[in-house]
Amino acid sequence: MTQRKRSSPEDDLSNSSDSELESPQLENDDDLKTHYYITPKTNSTDSSFENVYCRVTSQPKQPQKNTTPFLSLLDGNESSENVSRRFELYNQVWANQSDKIQSILNNANDELFKDLIQFVNLENLQQLSVGYVQLTTNTANNLRILQEFYQYIQRKSDYDYKLITLNSKHFTYNIKATLREVVKQFHDTCQIVEEMHRLNYDLDAIDDWFDEERLYNSRLVLVLEDTNLINNQLLNQLLKILSSYVGKWPLKIVMGLSCETVSSWINGNLTNELRIGIEGHKFKSNDNKSLGYIILNNLFLTPELTPENPLLINSTLSTIILNRFENSNNSIDALIAEIKLCYMIYFYRSPLSILIAEENPQPQELYADGLRKLSSFKKYIELKLHQGDRSVKDLLNNDKSVIKLFNESRSNFRKFKLAVMNAINIIYQLHPNKPKQKFELYKLLINHKLLNSKYLYESVKNLSKLSDSVLGKVLIGLTDNCTEILDGISDNHLIQLIKGLGELSDLRGVSDKLQNYFDNSILTTPLEYMVFHEVFSMDGGLIQEKFTKPPLFEENYENLMINLLRPNLRATIERGLDNYETYLGNPLIENSVEQPLMPPTLTHLFKLYKEAPTTINLYDFYQAFKSTLDEKELSLQLSTNEDWEKLTYAWFVQNCHELMLMGILQQKPKGDFLEKAIWKGI
Repeated sequence: MTQRKRSSPEDDLSNSSDSELESPQLENDDDLKTHYYITPKTNSTDSSFENVYCRVTSQPKQPQKNTTPFLSLLDGNESSENVSRRFELYNQVWANQSDKIQSILNNANDELFKDLIQFVNLENLQQLSVGYVQLTTNTANNLRILQEFYQYIQRKSDYDYKLITLNSKHFTYNIKATLREVVKQFHDTCQIVEEMHRLNYDLDAIDDWFDEERLYNSRLVLVLEDTNLINNQLLNQLLKILSSYVGKWPLKIVMGLSCETVSSWINGNLTNELRIGIEGHKFKSNDNKSLGYIILNNLFLTPELTPENPLLINSTLSTIILNRFENSNNSIDALIAEIKLCYMIYFYRSPLSILIAEENPQPQELYADGLRKLSSFKKYIELKLHQGDRSVKDLLNNDKSVIKLFNESRSNFRKFKLAVMNAINIIYQLHPNKPKQKFELYKLLINHKLLNSKYLYESVKNLSKLSDSVLGKVLIGLTDNCTEILDGISDNHLIQLIKGLGELSDLRGVSDKLQNYFDNSILTTPLEYMVFHEVFSMDGGLIQEKFTKPPLFEENYENLMINLLRPNLRATIERGLDNYETYLGNPLIENSVEQPLMPPTLTHLFKLYKEAPTTINLYDFYQAFKSTLDEKELSLQLSTNEDWEKLTYAWFVQNCHELMLMGILQQKPKGDFLEKAIWKGI
C-alpha cells in the first residue's frame, strides 16, 4: 500500500490557484446571475385582454385605452379623458382626506412624546431607569405609535440620541442572541468602523464607546416594542445585566405594554430584586377608540359639501364602518383601509362620479341617460306621475332638464348635510355626560332611529331635572359647533332655534323649543328618498353576479324539505353562529328557564373572527373578545364571586377550542398566533 504524501498549506493554495486557472470559462454571463430583468416587448398589436373583457361583460366594443387603472364604463362609451378625470378625482379627494387623517395621527400622541423626551433627558445614575408606556390592545396601532415616536426623537437635537429597538423576535433563543442584537444595533447607530476586539455579545463594547464627554452629550434609548410577548426569563436576565451598567451609560429603557394596569404587569413579570433596583415612570397613550371617532368626525361629519369633501355615507355603510371598527379591536389602520377602499369603490364603479366636481355640468347625452337609469330618478318620476306633474315628459326627453334637476339636487344635499350636522352637534351637547359619540348619532339619524329614540326623548326630558348651573352650561354650549349659513345655504330651523333660546325667560322651557326644532322636514326625510342620492353618497358597493349563466339544473337548497333532510353544512354552521336567535329564541327553550338566557359567547367570538385577518394574533384576539363583551349585562346573570378576568379567559379558550374542532381555526407552529382554516382543502 503506497503512502500518500501530505501536502502543505502552501501547496494547497498553489494547487487551488492552478485549478482555477485551468477551469473552463463561462459561455454566458447569465449563468452566475441570481436574478434577471425582463423587458417586455412593445408592439402595436392589441392585447387579448380587451377582447376577453368585452366578451365576458357583453360590451359592444373594446374599452378605450388609458393610462389609469380605472376602466371605461357605460358599456365602453366613456371617453378616456373622463376615465382619467375620475381617477384624478379619486386621488384628489383621498389626498384631502388622507391629509386630515395624517394630521390627526401626528398630533394624537404629542403629549406622550413630550413626556417621554423629558424622561429620556433626565439624569439618573443611581438606578435603572425604565419607562412603562401603556399602549392599546391592538398590536398594529402600537407599532404605529412607536414608529411615530422614533421619528419624533430623531427630530430632537437636545442630545445625541442612540436608539435601539427590540421586540419578541429578538428574545427567541437565549440571552446571548439578545445581547448580540443590542451591540449590533448600537454599532450601526454610532457608525463604528474600527475593528471590535471584544465578543459580539459583550456589552463592554458599548462601555468602551462612552467616554466622559460622550456620557453627558448622548442618550442611549432602548425600546422594547411588544414587552407582553417577550420571554419573562430572558427579559429579567437582560434587565439584570443592564443594571450593572447604571452610572456608566446614560441609559433609558422604554417598555411598550398592552395591559390594563402597569403595576399588575410589573408584579407578575419582574422579580423582586429587579423591582427594587428600577426607577419606574408610567406613561399612557391615547385611547384608540376616541382617536377613531375623531377621524370619522373630521372626515364625514363636517357641514360643507365641496369637491374636496363631496360625499356623505349612507345608512348601510355607516353601520358597517361603525360595527367593524368596534369589532376589530378599534384598529386605526383597519379603519383607514376601509375608508380608502370605500372611496376607491365609489370612483371605480360610478361613471357619474365626475359630476360631483363640476358646479354646473354641461348637459351630455351619455351622462343624462346615466342619471335617468338611477333608481332614485325612477322613483322621482313615478311620484311626479302620481301627482300629475307635466314636467315628467320633459325630464325623460330633455337632457338640459335632467342636468338642471341634478344641480337642484346638489343644493338640496347641501341643505340636508348642513341640517344633519347641526342636529347631531345639538343632540351631542344635550346630555351633560355625552354617552354617545357623534358618529354613533349620525348612524342612528341616517338610519331613521334617532329622532324617535329613547335616548333623545330622555335627553330632552331630563333637561328639566338638571340643576340651573348644569343646565346653563348645556345651553351655552348647545350650538357651539353649529353653522347657520355656509356657502349661501342657510339652516333656517337652527336660526329659529337660536332666536327662540335667546327669547326664553325660563330655562325650563327649552324642551319645547327643541321639540319644534326636531320637527324638521329635512331631518325626517330619509336619504334614500332624495333624488340622485346615489351620486352624492357612498354605499360601499354592491356585489352583482351579472355575468354568470344559471345552470340548466340546480338543486334548491332553500327548499325546506331538502334543507331538513340534507342541510348545507357550511351555510348551516355559519348561519347558526351568526344568528343564534333562530335556534335559541324559541318557546321550548324560553319556557324551560326562569331567568333570561345569556347570549352564547361562541357566536360573539365568531363575529370577531370574521373581521380578523388571516393570521390572528392570539393576544389581540383575546383582548378584542374581552373588551367587546358587555360586562355589565353579563355580570347580572352571574354569581357575585366570579372573577371576570378568569371567566373571560376560560370562555375564550373554550370557544377557540370549539372553533378548532369545527375546522374554522387552527393553531400556527408559533404558539401566539392562530390562522383561519375554514374549509381548507375542501
